[in-house]
Amino acid sequence: MNKKYTFVILIFTIVVYGQQEKYKIRSKYKHLKLVDNWIFQSMETITQAEVEEKETLYKNEDNVETLTFHRSGSMSYTSLDSGKDKKGRGRWFINDNYLRIIADSDTVDATYYITGDILTIIISEEESEEFYGYKNIVRYIKQ
Repeated sequence: MNKKYTFVILIFTIVVYGQQEKYKIRSKYKHLKLVDNWIFQSMETITQAEVEEKETLYKNEDNVETLTFHRSGSMSYTSLDSGKDKKGRGRWFINDNYLRIIADSDTVDATYYITGDILTIIISEEESEEFYGYKNIVRYIKQ
């Protein structure tokens, strides 16, 4: 009788531990959902001035951008902004939902999340004595 309970507890422990490990693996590699081509859709800028200001820029033929995150940790981008083509490469790093992109001479620190085929990157800057605080909410769709 005692062996029966020990066996049941052992099986239960193995099943629970296995589920926890499965979740850890899934969560450990969730950033790989970022590995793909992403096409710019919109950018909302919220400026915390004396009166909060919002401005939204949408994708159009004069404003196109594609980000590509590679499995190796490199990234590339192409953009067309007011008739000017720009291409570049860089590196990306993830820590939980924090994303750091280092491209050319720029470093972007942001939070990100992916819902379905939509990538949302949020870049924030606190107000200082010299500048108003702001938040950029940039949305991309998976290509």
